[in-house]
Amino acid sequence: MRVTLAQLEAFYWTAQLGSAHRAAQHLNLAQPTLSLRLRDLRAALGSDVLERRARGLRLTAEGRALLPRVASIMAELRGIAGDDPARDVAGPVRVGLAEGFAVSCLPPLLAGLQQDHPALRPEWVVSTSTTLEQALLRDTLDLAVLLNPVGDERLHLGPLGAQPTSWVVPAGWGLAGPVTPRDLWSLPVISNPPPSAMHRQIAHWFGTAALAPARLSICSSVAVIAELVAGGIGAGLLPVPMARRYVVEGTMRLVAAEPAVENGLLFTSFREGVDDPKVLAVARTIGRVMRDIHYVQA
Repeated sequence: MRVTLAQLEAFYWTAQLGSAHRAAQHLNLAQPTLSLRLRDLRAALGSDVLERRARGLRLTAEGRALLPRVASIMAELRGIAGDDPARDVAGPVRVGLAEGFAVSCLPPLLAGLQQDHPALRPEWVVSTSTTLEQALLRDTLDLAVLLNPVGDERLHLGPLGAQPTSWVVPAGWGLAGPVTPRDLWSLPVISNPPPSAMHRQIAHWFGTAALAPARLSICSSVAVIAELVAGGIGAGLLPVPMARRYVVEGTMRLVAAEPAVENGLLFTSFREGVDDPKVLAVARTIGRVMRDIHYVQA
């Protein structure tokens, strides 16, 4: 049996939309017709390219290898027809965001994706960067924005720039700065748990003076850490854009540090070898939005 263009089109849209039902609707086909084309493709290739999961159909390893080749064929067809490629980026995509980044950047990212690819259906996961990195490796996320990733050769990293970062303290503490590790080591400090990027940044800064914070409290949420600092509980290390609202409210102060705090480095990340048009489209939009809102430094 030969592989046909109709079979490849059925496979492409089922992979994009995660459902044979939605793919049939998109192609204006009866679902039994689309299912027949998928069965014929399986017979022609001699292997399964899709498998059923609890939340719909997912690509097998053979399907992931095939999808980039089929996407190229679909792109050529769009070029011949003169279609807008943005219309063909559709369906669900699982996107993880480091929490400190998400607090400031998720609203413009939502608007940017709606503008660039209105048929995409992003599913957002907000957590610590190290948790997101592990989710990428487990294939439970398609793409993530990571802060100071640990790094794994199985992941592609696309640099976005530096996220401005600063020590923040309750306004009532009266610290003027620049603060040194010796100034803060005996005061309450709140951090994400190890091995998070925040915890590594804090440990490195205190380590420059061969110190460790004596009153370190652990909290898994960056947003809650900001509330705790604003409430007078302790000092923290936060993205500057996230802290500005509290500074304007008068509950928190940014303090300069000696030595200076290293800014966090942000990356888009997905598994090496992935050529899914949805993933690449989201990565492009994230880069564009970051440039438009001037969130990162070079």
